[in-house]
Amino acid sequence: MSNRTSLESVSTHFFTIVAQNYLACAFVLGDSVLRYHPDAAFSIFLVDDTERRWKAAIEARGFTPIYPSEIPLVNYKQFVFQYNVTEASTGVKPFVFRALFESSAERVIYLDPDMLCFRRFDEVLLALNHSSIVLTPHICSPASDQHFPGEKAIMRSGVYNLGFIALRRGATTSKFLNWWCDRLRLECIAEPDAGLFVDQKWVDLVPGAFDHVYILRSLAYNIAYWNLHERQLQQTARGLFEKNSGESVALIHYSGFQLDDLNSICKYVARNPLGDGLHQQRYTLSSRPDMEPPFRLYQRLLLAAGAESFSQIPYAFAAYNDGAPISDLERSLFRTSGKWRKQELDPFRIGKGSFREACRQAGVLASSPRKTNGPAPDSSPQTYSRYMRLIQFLLKLSLRILGPQKYAQFSKYMRHQFLPSNHGFLLNPKALTVNRPPAAKPQPVRSPITGKTSEVQQDSA
Repeated sequence: MSNRTSLESVSTHFFTIVAQNYLACAFVLGDSVLRYHPDAAFSIFLVDDTERRWKAAIEARGFTPIYPSEIPLVNYKQFVFQYNVTEASTGVKPFVFRALFESSAERVIYLDPDMLCFRRFDEVLLALNHSSIVLTPHICSPASDQHFPGEKAIMRSGVYNLGFIALRRGATTSKFLNWWCDRLRLECIAEPDAGLFVDQKWVDLVPGAFDHVYILRSLAYNIAYWNLHERQLQQTARGLFEKNSGESVALIHYSGFQLDDLNSICKYVARNPLGDGLHQQRYTLSSRPDMEPPFRLYQRLLLAAGAESFSQIPYAFAAYNDGAPISDLERSLFRTSGKWRKQELDPFRIGKGSFREACRQAGVLASSPRKTNGPAPDSSPQTYSRYMRLIQFLLKLSLRILGPQKYAQFSKYMRHQFLPSNHGFLLNPKALTVNRPPAAKPQPVRSPITGKTSEVQQDSA
């Protein structure tokens, strides 16, 4: 199913999105999808395979590669420059959906690459017969203890987990994708304090704003570290089951999976970067032996797919053209600067008139990459404690100067002012007046997904 003709003959499409270092995950996921859905197609959107290095390998496995020039997203280089790899990988999602629907797909299901299918998605396919949008909530019952992640963490990141979403062609879906694409062009950021968490938080609005939305509350789907309080696995002669519901397991989401540390289940913890307080993770494999067989299975599959080698591939959009790293602050400044985005310059270039030069003039530059044989930056709890003592001294001083009422107002203001997205004032607008290089002439490209010809810039990834 690696060409356009075969794609057009398939009505159900699955896809995932990866940077090159996650290709092993995509391969393992794709194999499991097609094992249980041989009548479907599986596609992989490559965020940063700028030279189409992996195209043949993907097609050899029976999958379809999708590249940036094949989706309806203009100025791709600006898009990936303004976001980190996680934000970019989630932000392109609705655009890939649109491309697949343009290829004549009737049903399209997105899955995060760190997932594994254990059976056919009968409940999802049935729901799509009468619904346009199918979502899965992070939790289906309260998680009221103080362990990580708790209910507050889930409310900050989004009610529904967007590692899974299924859509059916139709007017509702078209309206939803248009809205979602519009929001994610500039606001697919991981800033919970600003009320945003990549593509996911936006979807909290979907059940109230769009018709024909189905919430799949089956405990057999999207089993992950955040909902293990309500799900228990049981291996029987008939297969893997979710014990509390008696359902056959359909989909496990190995979010936060670490090849070299299975016991932790998940690498993520709730942490204040300027403090030493950690919330306890709810479970480990030692306390949840029912999770060990599927975790061991996933580890074996990833190793066989070359995960250790793929994980060493650097992100292609992590640095400027001269190899200097791009900080999250630089990305945020570019994203929030309408003046710079309108210049239609390649933001990765260096030299006179470049965005990097404007950052240099403003004193905003990423530190040089640390040498592998050099000392690691000091990030010890003692260092954080010194920062905290300094910050607390300044806050106490502010209280004495402002008084309690104005201090409370000042604190609320600064909570928002310190978000990176509010720091556009750091750039000097006069830097835009320097000479601009000539724009690249658009070149026609025919998409193997849609078969349509479109114009993209020569420097597009």
